[in-house]
Amino acid sequence: MHSTLPQNPVEIRISNRTFQKKPLSVEDLEKISSILSKSEKQAGPFGNHFRFELLIETEEIKNSKIGTYGFIKNPRGYIISKSRNETMCLFDYAFILETIILDLTALGIGTCWLGGRFRKQEAMSHLSMKGNEIIPAITPLGYPAENQRFQERMIKSILGARKRKSEDEIFYYATFGEALGKRAPEFQKALHYVRVGPSAQNKQPWRLVFSSDLTQVHFYVSNPLADHPLYMCEPQYLDIGIAYKHFEVGLDETGISGELVIDEPIVEKPDGITYITSWHRK
Repeated sequence: MHSTLPQNPVEIRISNRTFQKKPLSVEDLEKISSILSKSEKQAGPFGNHFRFELLIETEEIKNSKIGTYGFIKNPRGYIISKSRNETMCLFDYAFILETIILDLTALGIGTCWLGGRFRKQEAMSHLSMKGNEIIPAITPLGYPAENQRFQERMIKSILGARKRKSEDEIFYYATFGEALGKRAPEFQKALHYVRVGPSAQNKQPWRLVFSSDLTQVHFYVSNPLADHPLYMCEPQYLDIGIAYKHFEVGLDETGISGELVIDEPIVEKPDGITYITSWHRK
């Protein structure tokens, strides 16, 4: 028999909104605690640290309806933290939280990014907030239910959760006027991982522009949810942090190394597009 390698968590991660009522096992709670402890020691690409906490589902937390009644069913807890409402902090927050989510996925624990559909005041009451700190996003967690609720299927249908923009809409060569096409074959895994990443309302705001010699990749975002009342921050800055995490996972699998710098290239941008950062190959 031929053995098969396990799929990367990026490939199998989905948004779980319905969980089993079964509580998390002591063994899994210990593993989750270890994941969160590891994340506290890890800096994001721009040097920011966060202390993510696990709130186990109790009657108090259940009654506070952090996860918005009806949107999330039977969560066994929530993972939350706080961040300054600044672009690179939000980028790092999403990078670290997605790292946690991928580790949980590898354990068989379900999650769902919630950037807008959670009760902010109730969530903030569990943390000591100061200055311009916010809770940009949280995730419920638990063992995924075997069958999706009808309501969950409807939500996914409305959000187009399985639909992805074409590569020609998000990956470019030297300029926004020219699609990358097949010019960067060794980056295909990293780009695939970016493309399948989660984003607020599945808007997929990331745009990547390769330099003509393929040694640099410039990360940009659009802002499809500008001034949306659901969010405490501009969600595209979280989405691009998630996208970069997926990009890095793909590079690691492929054996390509590089570093992030902020060095905006001279590239004419379409209206509504914002430069974030650049990856330089080592």
